[in-house]
Amino acid sequence: MLWSPYTTVMHQITGESHTNSITVKIKDNANTRVAEKGLAELLKARHGTEDFFMNNSDSIRQMVESTTGTMKLLISSIALISLVVGGIGVMNIMLVSVTERTKEIGIRMAIGARRGNICSSFD
Repeated sequence: MLWSPYTTVMHQITGESHTNSITVKIKDNANTRVAEKGLAELLKARHGTEDFFMNNSDSIRQMVESTTGTMKLLISSIALISLVVGGIGVMNIMLVSVTERTKEIGIRMAIGARRGNICSSFD
């Protein structure tokens, strides 16, 4: 096993002399806000300025869940609108079909056709 300082390895492999990012994992029972605040204070004290930003995986997860919920609502709305428009289309086709055959229906009723016979002609 070979042990070498991190900065030396980083300079040799990437050619950079500074760290671009760090990942911090806290214990499961730790308060994330307290840990995030403590880490921010430590970095400010070491750097002398706030030249960093932090991403919390919980906030990213909440944002993804919110976006997913919004997308589900949008897709459900589109599906509902499609069903209503389709239903109106079928209703209009049936109305036109009956309207065009009004005389035929009247004649069939006049010669004694039952309601079931008339309805079966629209299948």
